[in-house]
Amino acid sequence: MKALIVAAIVLASCAPAASAPSATPAAAASPSNSPVPTATPSTTPAPTATPSAAPTAPVAAGLTRYVNAELGYSVDLPAGWRRATCSLGVATTSPLLASEFLIGVPETEEVISGGARMLQVRVVDAAGLTPATWLEKNASQPDVHVEPVTVGDKPGARGFIGATGATYGVAVAARGWIYAIEMPYFGMRDPELEPLLVTLRTLSDATVGRAPTATPTARTIESVADAIADGFTRKDPNAITGTMNPCITVGGIPGDAVMRSRTGYVSFVAHEFAAGTSVQVQSRPIESDANGRFVRSTWSKAGEMDQRVDLYFRAEGDRWSLAAIFTRAPGY
Repeated sequence: MKALIVAAIVLASCAPAASAPSATPAAAASPSNSPVPTATPSTTPAPTATPSAAPTAPVAAGLTRYVNAELGYSVDLPAGWRRATCSLGVATTSPLLASEFLIGVPETEEVISGGARMLQVRVVDAAGLTPATWLEKNASQPDVHVEPVTVGDKPGARGFIGATGATYGVAVAARGWIYAIEMPYFGMRDPELEPLLVTLRTLSDATVGRAPTATPTARTIESVADAIADGFTRKDPNAITGTMNPCITVGGIPGDAVMRSRTGYVSFVAHEFAAGTSVQVQSRPIESDANGRFVRSTWSKAGEMDQRVDLYFRAEGDRWSLAAIFTRAPGY
């Protein structure tokens, strides 16, 4: 699973921003006071009729059904779970490459990493592979075994850990695509999430690629760098928020990276301001390295060494935004 997270971070940092899904949670046969997970708002119009799953199964008490009409699948989730802001979404449509993270924490606490408890759904071009061969080729756990299973009314496959028999992934084929759902395995079974893997269902239709794509408003890299510098100088979290992508890659050089929601990262910045941290952003020159284009900043707090933090930008069409933040160790 860690390899999948690393790949997702690379895609999120380097690829054009993906479309948001027209996914909506369906009503569940659960207690009336159970929260319903929310989906990221779509920039595309939703279809007038929601495609149905085949067969339609009742939702167990305490669960909600997450439905993604764009990608054409549904899955049952614990109450309160939602689509992560840091989901890749639809990266490409030909061949199809799409991925979503489903998590059980609020947006302010969202951190996507190899140690996060979550579900990942991938919808990709089958490229001639069966569900079983796809799971074998994309095994993300050690000691993996694959066997055939029925998923809803379709033949599929499950990946499981040989030593324990714990299922970590399920895959099924439809429309020339592979639908795969996976969970991290931390050495012991997860009795809440494991049974949900087999609730994956493909819908009767998928709307991906049909809706018009919104063109983002143009914004130069220089204007973003200036706005970031101004926001940090004034210690204004709202101004900083306006410069950022919804999902930010955060890490160290050297070191590992994670994905954090914009809301969560700005909450961290506000906490740092309250603790006395000041940030000076050097908006020029805009530099380049293997990670992309960036400007330098210096984070200072009384009694601590100054830290160099590089702020990286990414463009979606002609619109630039702050996309990644790396704390650079001395000498790197």
